[in-house]
Amino acid sequence: MLEDRKTPNFNRQPLLWLGIAFAAGILAASLINIDLRVSLASVALLAIFAFFFRGKQFATYFVLMAFAAAGMASLQVEKLSIGADRIRVQYDNGTIRSGDPVEVEGVLDGRPELSADGAFLELRTEKLSYRGTERKVSGSVRLFLPENETAAEEDNFKFEISDLKYGSRLRIACKLNREDAFLNPGVIQKREILDRLGIDATGSIKSSMLVEKIADESVFLPLAWVYNQRANLIEAFRDKLSPKAAGIMIASLLGNKNFLDKDTGDLFREGGTFHILVISGLHITFIGGLMLLFLRQLTRNRWAQFLITMLVLWSYTLAVGAEVPVVRAAVMFSLLLYSYVIYRRSTLLNSLGICGLILLAWRPSELFDPSFQLTFVSVAAIVAVAYPLLEMLRRIGSWQPDASTPFPPNVPVSLKRSCEMLYWNADGWVIESKQQVWSAKLFKAPYLSGRVKFGVQKFCRYLFEAILVSLIVQICMLPLSVVYFHRVSLASVLLNLWVGILIALESFTAVIGVVVANFSSLLAHPFFTLAEIFNWLMLTIPRMISDGGWASFRLPAYSGNGPFVYILYFLPVLLLAIAINRWSPFDLKPVFFLIKREVVIPTLTALMILTAVIISHPFSAPPADGRLRIDFLDVGQGDAALVTFPDGGTLLVDGGGRIKYRDDGDADVFEADVRGIGESVVSEFLWDRGYSQIDHILGTHADA
Repeated sequence: MLEDRKTPNFNRQPLLWLGIAFAAGILAASLINIDLRVSLASVALLAIFAFFFRGKQFATYFVLMAFAAAGMASLQVEKLSIGADRIRVQYDNGTIRSGDPVEVEGVLDGRPELSADGAFLELRTEKLSYRGTERKVSGSVRLFLPENETAAEEDNFKFEISDLKYGSRLRIACKLNREDAFLNPGVIQKREILDRLGIDATGSIKSSMLVEKIADESVFLPLAWVYNQRANLIEAFRDKLSPKAAGIMIASLLGNKNFLDKDTGDLFREGGTFHILVISGLHITFIGGLMLLFLRQLTRNRWAQFLITMLVLWSYTLAVGAEVPVVRAAVMFSLLLYSYVIYRRSTLLNSLGICGLILLAWRPSELFDPSFQLTFVSVAAIVAVAYPLLEMLRRIGSWQPDASTPFPPNVPVSLKRSCEMLYWNADGWVIESKQQVWSAKLFKAPYLSGRVKFGVQKFCRYLFEAILVSLIVQICMLPLSVVYFHRVSLASVLLNLWVGILIALESFTAVIGVVVANFSSLLAHPFFTLAEIFNWLMLTIPRMISDGGWASFRLPAYSGNGPFVYILYFLPVLLLAIAINRWSPFDLKPVFFLIKREVVIPTLTALMILTAVIISHPFSAPPADGRLRIDFLDVGQGDAALVTFPDGGTLLVDGGGRIKYRDDGDADVFEADVRGIGESVVSEFLWDRGYSQIDHILGTHADA
């Protein structure tokens, strides 16, 4: 064990360190301009040095620098790969004006994505006609075809949409838009969002009459079948479940959030559980694990288990749009399962590293995507902090003397008694001691001795572990939650468990109901009723907490030099993570310096102080400067202005917004889960300025 501690850390998790080096190279390439030839030459030269000095320990540093140079080169190659024929390039350089009429021709990349009032078409473009000139283009555009108003036209609309499928070649007359809107500080611009999604431009089609179907191209038939089954499931959920329940099922299982109503979406956001509705690692792990568990009952052949699970998992990944978070999770699950097949023990941190390498090599710019950052920080928090800590707590609570750990854990008595309450198995010790040639008495003093045992102990153990993992993830994600969502959810630690369990039960019963409905509507009805009950229970507790104002609170992010506090926050988090991974509770005396009490306590104190600085944000708002300042905001329709008085007081005059032509008094009117101007524009500006509240609001008029 002492020799193991002397092993350099980067050799324990080599793929993790290579992934970090690759990411550092991408970050460096975004900050400094270096010629691609220099980057490639650096990769080759450093690789040669690493090979030449391969017997030396410092050769590792050459390997890390080579991967950093490779990361720089990968980002430069990605930028150069965007050709002049890309639609985004032609709009950005002014060759085509945003909003002008065009005619595009291309192939549908998936089936039309239905929504409550129309359908979205994602077209892989090949030709574009602009002002009488046809040109070859590349890139994807996302077009919205609204549902027609009259009944006759509506039937025609449904016929047209049902006639479109994956691989349909279309010619569409429309107006494409790639122009930034709401040009205020703090507001994410449209081009940046489109580039993250891999979409060059968006547009709206006035009528289905402007859509001409030319032909059906040959496609990969199994993938087309998967798309069709997904469309059938969406239709079945909408037909058999209430709008709220259907919207949740379609979003959480099929990746289509167009049927999620705003009230439900806001409820999930306030409780910090919206990630459950976004298909990501949680869903991939659940589906893959369930499939593997089922196959183990049928066959012991690991390769058969692997291939069938991968077929189902990647089909699901493609069916829900193959967005980066889903692909990311599928890659990691595939790597872990492959190591199981070849009887190799894979560490989670190594799997995280190779997953990052694959995804960043595929799309280096993903490093700057909030989704990528949130996913990797949350996974790293689980595998680098939560799992090692839980493993140590299990060892403390279940300790029995053996050759490797002859002495009891050297930890505070309160910690030892708590762990014994959760993990000590007295009956197991009786059986184990009878099998030994020696005899011994163990003195255990768990809290609530005699009360927490059997099923109660197991329940308490699962509950404790789930809460601890959720809490650790929330702590590690705090800066990102503030920067990207301006929200800290106090109730999410518990609500994640409640919502996660009930949405799993609702999903099971709803899917079983759809399957049974193919044979008998009568037999399927109880399953749909049960799904509705689970849906009601799932929303009840979050709504009670939200109505009481306890679910979450909003807060601004620091600007200017302020973001340094977020970087500083991760320093004690990193030190504690290293300490947890190097902690051995059975050492008679701590060996590693980060584990010592005189280091751990100041580190925890620093973390708590930085947490308080982030949450209370005492220095975020600009100080009073004795001047009157008026900021006129770009809010599209309407006006909005922020007046800052000489004493620092604030007044918001109007708040912009879109005109609503529907009757808000009609309870049956579906309101899509789309951020309003107040949330996405005005609040973003105020948060960017460092305000968590304003003193006065003035509405100058109250028309529609």
